[in-house]
Amino acid sequence: MNSLNILHISDAHIQMAAKEEVSEIVAKMINDALKVQKKQNIKIDLVCFTGDLIQRGDKAIDDEKQLELAEEILVNPVLSGLGLEKDKFIMVPGNHEVDVKKIVKATEKGLLVESLEEINDNVSDMDEVYLARLDYFYQWIDNYYDDIIREKIGYAFLREIDGKKIGIACIDSAWRSSGKGGCEKGIMYVGQKQINDLYKHIKDADIKICLMHHPTDWLSDYESTIIERELTKFDIVLRGHVHENDHKEVCRQSMKTIYSTAGKLFPLDYSFGRAVDGYNGYSILNIDFNNNICNIFLRTYYAKDRNAFDSAINLVENGQVSYPLNGDIAEKQMEFNIVNGINDYFTNMSETLTLIKEIDTYSPIAIEEVFVEPVLSEESEYVSESSGKGENIGLDELLEDTNNVILLGQKESGKTTILQQIGLKYIDKYSELEIMPIHIDMRYLPKKSDKLTNAAIYFVMKNMFDDATIRKEKVKELIDSGKIVFLIDNIDISNANHTVLLSKFIKENSGNRFILTTKEEFFQSIDVKKLPEYTKDFKKLYINTFGKAQIRELVTKWAGRRDDVADVSEVVEKINGYCESINFAKTPFNVSIFMVLWDSDKNFVPQNEGIVMENYLEVLLEKLSPKEAERSTYSFKIKQHFLSNLAHKMFEKNEYYFSKEEFNDFVYQYHKTKGYKEAESRFSTLFFEKGILSISDDNIVFSHTSILEFYLAEYARNNEEFLNFMIQKGNRIYFNNEICFYSGLVPDCKKLLDSMADTIIEAIMKNIDVIDTLNNIEIITDFKIEKDELVKKLEENRPTQKEIDDMSDSSQKEVTPDEFRKKKSPVLLETKQNSQDSENVEEEVAQQEAEDFYLLVSIYGSILKNAELLDNSDKVQHLENYMYAMNILLGEIFALAEVFKKEIPFEDFIKENQEEGKELTQEDFEKSKELFLEMIKVSFPIALQHVILENVGTPKLEVAIDELMGQKEDKPFEKFMLEFLKCDLNVGNVMSELHRYIQKETSEGILKLIFMKLLFYYRMRFFGTNTQIYNSILDLIIEVQIKLNPEKSATLSKAFKGNKSIVRKEVAKQIEKSQSIEL
Repeated sequence: MNSLNILHISDAHIQMAAKEEVSEIVAKMINDALKVQKKQNIKIDLVCFTGDLIQRGDKAIDDEKQLELAEEILVNPVLSGLGLEKDKFIMVPGNHEVDVKKIVKATEKGLLVESLEEINDNVSDMDEVYLARLDYFYQWIDNYYDDIIREKIGYAFLREIDGKKIGIACIDSAWRSSGKGGCEKGIMYVGQKQINDLYKHIKDADIKICLMHHPTDWLSDYESTIIERELTKFDIVLRGHVHENDHKEVCRQSMKTIYSTAGKLFPLDYSFGRAVDGYNGYSILNIDFNNNICNIFLRTYYAKDRNAFDSAINLVENGQVSYPLNGDIAEKQMEFNIVNGINDYFTNMSETLTLIKEIDTYSPIAIEEVFVEPVLSEESEYVSESSGKGENIGLDELLEDTNNVILLGQKESGKTTILQQIGLKYIDKYSELEIMPIHIDMRYLPKKSDKLTNAAIYFVMKNMFDDATIRKEKVKELIDSGKIVFLIDNIDISNANHTVLLSKFIKENSGNRFILTTKEEFFQSIDVKKLPEYTKDFKKLYINTFGKAQIRELVTKWAGRRDDVADVSEVVEKINGYCESINFAKTPFNVSIFMVLWDSDKNFVPQNEGIVMENYLEVLLEKLSPKEAERSTYSFKIKQHFLSNLAHKMFEKNEYYFSKEEFNDFVYQYHKTKGYKEAESRFSTLFFEKGILSISDDNIVFSHTSILEFYLAEYARNNEEFLNFMIQKGNRIYFNNEICFYSGLVPDCKKLLDSMADTIIEAIMKNIDVIDTLNNIEIITDFKIEKDELVKKLEENRPTQKEIDDMSDSSQKEVTPDEFRKKKSPVLLETKQNSQDSENVEEEVAQQEAEDFYLLVSIYGSILKNAELLDNSDKVQHLENYMYAMNILLGEIFALAEVFKKEIPFEDFIKENQEEGKELTQEDFEKSKELFLEMIKVSFPIALQHVILENVGTPKLEVAIDELMGQKEDKPFEKFMLEFLKCDLNVGNVMSELHRYIQKETSEGILKLIFMKLLFYYRMRFFGTNTQIYNSILDLIIEVQIKLNPEKSATLSKAFKGNKSIVRKEVAKQIEKSQSIEL
């Protein structure tokens, strides 16, 4: 018979402890293979083993001598049992073949890559030390085979069987493994060069086979697509490592190349009654040259019930799949029409684009021009605590996975747009994955029975390319074959009809993949235990809000079509400031709203939280729909009044939600009292449509905590009794955000500031000596910041803009329900009135009265920032109080550092640094502690300036800052903090002012702080992308150097005056490349 028959085995994990068990399994496999031979009338010609023959590479030759053991209990018995010669057993190394003891940590770190170019360089310059972990293996195969064709990495064979020349390329994917298991996924690489070097030896063979342990989804993203393209050169790719019980992973065909993954031979997944968690088995490939077809007979070991191998009907029908070695033209044309038609659908589908276009006619016209990839995580932002957000998932990674997924996201978080992008990515990778995306919107199902199946069929038929036709039965065949990923949108998990339809559909079509979207309530994150039963095996992924890097990407794309956006960084900072200042979710929709706010008023400043929120809500409620004009009777002010009363009513009942019955009653009573008609106002539905209110667990809630806080502040603006309650001592720190909103809504906040000033001044007077200490700050003369220390504080080299964005993304998140309730519960009127019922009345009252001073200072600063109508003399006084308080905080940090320095045990210091191979003395220890203190002195003032900028930073304080600086001429540290508050605000001529300031400053300690601040400005691109500004900053750095090094000043001054540009370049080079910065 004109055929080639291959026994494909993988992953035996042989070790001495399992000798008897493996021997038994091998004997059963041989008997089963002989049975298949007889039944199918074939003769096995070749054995291909795709890695993990043994358990531990460090015990391969020595100790247990696992390679000898493997020959004894597997290799030789298989060859003997099948009547094959020694050279008919071909294998590649797997990760278990790696001798982890030969791995050099420094080399391992050096092999980590950040680009395809680095991969190619590493493989091209393959050093012997890289392969040391597999030295013994390559020596073994050199001794085992007489005709091996070796390359530096990997090897090949040519065999002639039944008159056909067979080429086998053995790709080494294990050389990058360090034996760490799943965490290596995505960091492995084999190199395009390795494949090409091996392929050239077999390119003229009649059939070309590739052996490789790892599937391509374990390879680095930088090379995976390239490697998949290179693998199309082979007729068959045999793999191991992944033991899935999903036939789409076990075997598939892509672009005429057949991929077959063997199940692991040992250990068994069904042993001792354990539930299935993988696939135990092997395969026999029958390549029929006469019919040009490859038949794969999959065999499973049924340990739980029978302890025997048999046809893998648990994987595929009849345990057998067949693939043509050449594709059928008619089938390919039909696939082309389907795939390209669906591609057009997803390309034209864009809900996000529609939303943005409604509010901004300048928006890009194509979704690719505006789409920003979201961050998907396994844990909700709203429920994640100190443990973090969980592992982040990219859209590409989502495609490489095979799990069913449910995406949970806030309103307008871009759920539909994400499905669109997933659909496009599946189309892009169709030749590889052979999976077709079908989009179904649960809001628009056909009226026929079997709604979801018909929706899927209609989707394909309606979107055929070039009006081509396809029969319904053919679409159903595609679904039945497991070639579909269903992208099902707008699922209402509280809708019983949705649950019934989806449960049945998912069960009937379980061979396909499902990606679902549903809304995640903001106020209370969805409890995954309450998700419908049909999602129990789905991976839950949450759509995160934007970071600054994503805002920058969106603004850059949006601004690309405009001539009036001169500085993208300015817009990014303002929009990011809008969101962070009001604790608001950075969803694509919200960011787009803020882009419009900025666009409609370039002078609109984000510092006033109340104004930002009020304008945002006005856009949301009034300007997004022309229909709003038809309800002009119910103006924005009336809507504000309704919502503020609703928020206060929730506060009064000590529950920040209403039942549906309570909400309906509130709406009824409100309209009755005001004489309004609900049919005309539509207040019972309007605010849900706008996303201001939402339903969570059958309760009516404000969808954003910050909106609830805003409306409590709005209520306080019109109700003096509630305002007095909110700002009274003992309560006010619990109403931080509400008071900030209130101060923005009522710009004249003198009474509010004065009420807080008494407490702050009292604390200042107790600690005024700290200010005197700071004004006399000293930093040791020969102080150097070593590069390693500088990295920790200011970054080693000037980072990219994206790195700056990532570093500056705030770790703050919106208040979770638990935090919110904890924050509010101590200050309710009812609690205060009933406190005498407690056995610990005095303790509770004391706890209420014990305010967090620095939280109070933060509130104080926010109010000052918003107090636009305050007289300048009052602004100066309150700004001085605020700066005193913040400087005292800095003094306390210095004092804590002194205590910490004294308490560091010498033994701990030695232990920590001995790991780095250093021998340290007591003198080294003392120097290290001094360096620690000096780092605190130069880094924390800059860090505190950032806090101050966020808290009180507004250009409207410029005059007050100037006047206060005039009072601080003999207070160098206080003036330093004020000077750079003004510079941080970027008001006036910053560079000229700094030049005058440096010329006048005589304190060496302050000059060193100025030096560090200028380095911060330069490295962090603080002022955007203006080259002239950064040349000026370099000039200022040179000025400070001249003043700090008088003995060098003459030479440096002469050089500086002679050729500024040359000196400037040298300073820039020193900043970015030198090992230390001398002060």
